[in-house]
Amino acid sequence: MARVGFGNEANISWSCGGSLVSELYILTAAHCVNTKDKGPARWVRLEEEGEDSSHQTLSVAERVVHPDYKQPSRYNDIALLKLDREVTFSGFVRPACLHTKAALPGIKGIATGYGRMEYASDATSKELMKVELSFIPTDKCNDTYKNDVGGLSMVSGLQDSQLCAGELQGGKDTCQGDSGGALQIVPDKPYCMYSIVGVTSFGKFCGFKNSPAIYTRVSHFIPWLEDIIWP
Repeated sequence: MARVGFGNEANISWSCGGSLVSELYILTAAHCVNTKDKGPARWVRLEEEGEDSSHQTLSVAERVVHPDYKQPSRYNDIALLKLDREVTFSGFVRPACLHTKAALPGIKGIATGYGRMEYASDATSKELMKVELSFIPTDKCNDTYKNDVGGLSMVSGLQDSQLCAGELQGGKDTCQGDSGGALQIVPDKPYCMYSIVGVTSFGKFCGFKNSPAIYTRVSHFIPWLEDIIWP
């Protein structure tokens, strides 16, 4: 899990998440690349977990937003951050696997992030948090966002390039500050323990009833990602 930072080096605001996918690239959300209030993403921090934890802070050398991402639309909310130097791998810092198939093996995924713990609070987590979320069918998800469908952000409702996940009864969710982070699954085969299926994009609330969040479906963008990361 990576943290994406904004501002100058003396006062970095860690406001988004991301995932290391190669020695030089971080996968994140397009809306995290350039912000109105904090400017462009300038820093990436990779942290290790444990009592003797350490971290690597790197500069962003290049920002690559998907060409079809057009604000205020929520579609194609995916981007890559190229780092100024290669990451030093360790037992805790390794590139993530990407799920390449549209079909999802299972009914639940795991979202991670350092974002808010509650919707009404500005406080973010100092530790990496994770939550297990159910995948919500497209028709049920569109019902919860019916007031948004047709607007500028979701002109045609949930698309094949997106995923919906959460708990319709509420209580579990991602929140502000988790954007750009990963929604993962655990494949049946143990070759790679976790695979990223989604990038945290947006939601209406945090943990409210009938308010699942929307994630950018990674498998839909594999050709674009491969052309940049592994040309």
